[in-house]
Amino acid sequence: MKIYWNTLNPRLRALIVFILAFVITQIGFAVGGPLAYVDQLFGVYIGGFVVYFLARWGFFATRISIHLPNQETPIYEKYRKNPGKRKLGPGEPAEFIDASEADEELLSDDRIVGIYFNGEAAAYPLAAIGVREISNEEFGDTPLIISWSPVTYSARAYLAKPGGQDPVNLNRHTHTVFNSPALPDDNDSTFVQFIGQAVTGELAGWTLEQVPVITTTWAAWKQAYPDTEVMSTEGGPEADIFERYYANDRNGIHSLMPTDKRLHGKDVVLGLDIKGDVKAYSYPGLIDTPLVEDNLGREPIVVLHERSSATAVAYSRTVNGQTLNFKGKSKNPHRRSVEATTSGEGERADYQPWLVEDTQTGSVWRAVSGECIEGELKGSRLDMLTGMTGFWFAWSRFYPNTPLIGAIGEFPEDQEEN
Repeated sequence: MKIYWNTLNPRLRALIVFILAFVITQIGFAVGGPLAYVDQLFGVYIGGFVVYFLARWGFFATRISIHLPNQETPIYEKYRKNPGKRKLGPGEPAEFIDASEADEELLSDDRIVGIYFNGEAAAYPLAAIGVREISNEEFGDTPLIISWSPVTYSARAYLAKPGGQDPVNLNRHTHTVFNSPALPDDNDSTFVQFIGQAVTGELAGWTLEQVPVITTTWAAWKQAYPDTEVMSTEGGPEADIFERYYANDRNGIHSLMPTDKRLHGKDVVLGLDIKGDVKAYSYPGLIDTPLVEDNLGREPIVVLHERSSATAVAYSRTVNGQTLNFKGKSKNPHRRSVEATTSGEGERADYQPWLVEDTQTGSVWRAVSGECIEGELKGSRLDMLTGMTGFWFAWSRFYPNTPLIGAIGEFPEDQEEN
C-alpha cells in the first residue's frame, strides 16, 4: 500500500488529502447539528491549509526508487525541485591554469577539491566548482566527472562510463534526493551526486564507479603536486560563496535533521565503502586521533588527518605485498585561525606538511598525497582509497546505521602529539 501511495501522481495524492481533510471536518461539524454553508467553506479552508502545509514539507513531492548502498531493498524517496529561482553559473567553459598563475587567484588557505589520476593532478577551488557544480573531464583517454556539492559537503569523482555504456556528460542539477543534487545527463537520466546512482531515465539503476578525490587547502595541494592544473575562478566569485552555509545550523536546502544522533548534522565525516564494508570517521574524532589504522573489506587501511590543512584521507597499508604500520614523523599541529605575534595582529604560519613514517622500513610519507619522499620505499605511493566526505545529515541517510569512529562523547583522547 505504501509503495502504491508513493508512486501515485503528486496532484492525485494532494487531491485525496484535500478530500479527506474536508470530509473529516464535515463529520466533526455534523456531530454538533445540521451542516451550514459556512461549515462547508471552513472545510474547504482546512483542506487547503493541510495541503499547503504538507506541500511545503515535501509530502507531495515526486518519489523515485533508489537503492541505498549496502541495503537489500530499494526505497521510494522524495525527488524535490529546487526552491526559488534557479541561479545560473558562469556561462563560459572553465579555464585551467598552472600553479604559478593560480597563486595570483588563490590564497594559501583557500579550499580545493584535488584529484590525481593517470599521473595527472588537477585542483578545483571551491569558489570555482561550487557555482559550476560539475566538470566533465578527460584524464588521458579516460572520461571523468568531478563534482562538488556545497549543500552536502561532498566531493566526488566518477568514471563517466556506466558499465559498458557510452560516456555520460552531466549538467547542473534542478532536483535533489536527500539534499544531494541529482545531476541530469544530456539524455533523460539523472545521477545522484552523493552515490553516483542513476535514479531516472534509461540508465536508472546504474551506479558510476568512484575515483579518489580529497578536499584540502591550496597550499597543501600545491606542495604535494607542484605540476597541478587548476580550474580558474575567472568569470565567477573569487571566494567560496557557501562559507556562511557551512557555518550555520541549517541541514540542507530542504531541512533534513539527522535521524542518527551520534553526530551533529553539520559534522563532516570521511566515509569508506570497501567491498560492501562501510565505516565513517568523523572529522572531530580525527582531530583528536589523526592516525587510525583499521581493516575494512579485508583491506588493511590507514586514515590520516592533517590538522593544519583540515585534510582527511584514507590509504591502503599494503605496498608491494607488504602491510605497513605507521606513526607520526613530524609535528601535526592543531589548526588555528591566527598565530600570536608581538604586534598582536597575528598571522598564520607558513604551511608545513605532516609526515608519517612506517615502522617496517622507516620510510617517510606525505600525509596528503601518500607519496614516499625518503627511505627504502622512496618513490612509492600509497594507494588512495575512495573516501567520501559529507555532512553527517546526508551521510547518515545514504548510509544508515554506519559503524562510526569518533561519535559525540566517544572522541578518543590524544595519547601523543602525532
